[in-house]
Amino acid sequence: MSALIAEFVSESLENLERVDQDFVALEKRPGDREILARIFRAVHTLKGSCGFLGFSRLEALAHSAESLLGMLRDGTRPLTPAITTALLQTLDGIRASLAAITSTGQEGEVSHAAVIARLDALRDGREAPAAPAAPAAPAAPVITREPEPPPAPPQPAIADPAEALRRAL
Repeated sequence: MSALIAEFVSESLENLERVDQDFVALEKRPGDREILARIFRAVHTLKGSCGFLGFSRLEALAHSAESLLGMLRDGTRPLTPAITTALLQTLDGIRASLAAITSTGQEGEVSHAAVIARLDALRDGREAPAAPAAPAAPAAPVITREPEPPPAPPQPAIADPAEALRRAL
């Protein structure tokens, strides 16, 4: 990984830590425009860096989040639980892309289409289905077994060996 990309990842992770702290503060002071402005600037910086470095998928995610955050910051859209959830999913998506960039130097095949659609719908005042979380590891296969048959009921003891033989046949 080039020094420039390493610096981008490092700076982005630092910004995400501050954004996480800002979201905690936002829970205590919903709609605080100063906090929203800090979150907006962090996402705006990420978007610009992505454009410069050619990380187009991550840039598209940051652009959608930035548009919605601008409306929140300006007071034209109120912060709702659905918007908060979508923005937190955005942070998860950013982290997934940064992890791919860290390991390969490229953004990989991480798709943010569902989160972007959710952000855009919320920005436009439309409710959209919840986007899935960042890509997860494949689920482990489920192994099922046939149920064991119940044990046979106990047979009464037979004292006569000839009688036991007749019953067995």
